[in-house]
Amino acid sequence: MPFRNSLWLFCLFTTVLATAAAISARAQKPEIDIPALLAEAKSKSDENWRRMVLNYPNYTFKFRKIWREKDYGNKLSENSELYEIFPPPKCRNKKCRNVTVLIAKNGKPVAAEKIEKERAKAAAKLEQLENDKKAEPFQPNQAPNWMRFGYFIRRPLSGEATVVVRINGQEILEKCEFLAAETEPINGREAISLRFRPRAGTLFAPETNYVPGVEGKIWVDAVDKVFIRLLMWQKASKFEKEPSDYLLGKAAVVYDMTRTKEGIWFFRLTRINGFTNPALFAQMKADFSIENFDHYFFETEIKTVEIDN
Repeated sequence: MPFRNSLWLFCLFTTVLATAAAISARAQKPEIDIPALLAEAKSKSDENWRRMVLNYPNYTFKFRKIWREKDYGNKLSENSELYEIFPPPKCRNKKCRNVTVLIAKNGKPVAAEKIEKERAKAAAKLEQLENDKKAEPFQPNQAPNWMRFGYFIRRPLSGEATVVVRINGQEILEKCEFLAAETEPINGREAISLRFRPRAGTLFAPETNYVPGVEGKIWVDAVDKVFIRLLMWQKASKFEKEPSDYLLGKAAVVYDMTRTKEGIWFFRLTRINGFTNPALFAQMKADFSIENFDHYFFETEIKTVEIDN
């Protein structure tokens, strides 16, 4: 009996110590100042955006576009295109158009001979721009444009492109309330996630008028303090407790970033899924995504060599 009492007292003592240690750890962990975090992340994201645009001509990358939709016979179709992208170092008429090489269509690779022929054409175009005296050096737009993406359709008669649905990170910051800061690893880096929901009675732009029907999360890289992921889903979907990578595949709206070896965050994936979320996107009947990956940095170094005469 004394042994049992001693064992019970020992268990009680260790439980009290563990509870006290947990309370102490929580007390030592500082509360996250959400307004301050958002302000810093916006400033750092603006700075990263300028770095990204200034360095854009120094990178090549791959670009994948996928869209799923139903035809007039209600038959599901899926199309995809995969390109190599070569941004130009100079522009004509202040318009910088990427030089592209198609390397796969609908999952089937393009013939190697054709790819090499198109790469040669791409190199010739870039060299032509480089030597064009009327072409101007690449100049970035100074207005930050991070976490912004739109799905466009063309009017049947005019052919003009019209924005149907847009992701607008700046508008989310201005018109939503943020809460429940938590830490979570994303691609091996620690991030801070914030749940958000639109403020009651807030008016949104026509192309973002779906936002009152959603809730979502935004992630800030814990070290760089840059917005790196934005996900939204229909209200009452019970997704808020799911891990980030699960949400990435299920969310109705996706904007995801990737960090290059040079420390610059580039857009990696955007997706607007109107195909399985018809209640959110009345005008959009497609599931559309764009992915950029395999960013490769080209660095040119000029060396001076002395020649003995």
